[in-house]
Amino acid sequence: MSKSGQFEPLPEARFKIEFVDGIEAITVRASRNWFIIPFIGVWLTLWTFGGVAAFSQLFSGEAQLFLAVWLVGWAIGWLFAASWLGWQLGGKLRVAVQEQAMIYHWTMPFVSKTKRYDARQVKKLRVGRSMWPWGGGFMNVSYPPFFPMMPGSVQFDYGGRTMNLMPGLDEAEGQQIVDWLSQRLPRSTIAARKD
Repeated sequence: MSKSGQFEPLPEARFKIEFVDGIEAITVRASRNWFIIPFIGVWLTLWTFGGVAAFSQLFSGEAQLFLAVWLVGWAIGWLFAASWLGWQLGGKLRVAVQEQAMIYHWTMPFVSKTKRYDARQVKKLRVGRSMWPWGGGFMNVSYPPFFPMMPGSVQFDYGGRTMNLMPGLDEAEGQQIVDWLSQRLPRSTIAARKD
């Protein structure tokens, strides 16, 4: 039992505000799950050996059609696992506002992408809801931003679509990022979310 008068320590946000090439930006590094990383690493190694063995049998053995179809699935699984592992080990997200544009950039080993949104068309900037009702701990898995299964902790309407940025953060962190962006975007983008 804790002593009277002692409070729980305040957790720090998992993002940093920094200057990159002279531009102020919010940067988030992918959170690492040290149970999943070795598991995916071992699985990927065994999966690679299995694919090499199947490929060597493709032209010399029987069931060539089955092996060809299996190798397509093998390649998709390999890319999925390798991208997840690469994201866990070296993934990074960045959002900034510069010259009437909101710039969203993600990078991981060998792959990166930058999106520029017209800041005047960013509407209803708001906090996104967490996909999982339980946060942190074992289930805190960081997905690459190009996986469609993760909503962002920051959302906004852009034309006829809802954009999701900064996946993997919780609502409190999303609110801090929304507050930061709200000070830098045109006033028309900010709209209080009513639940």
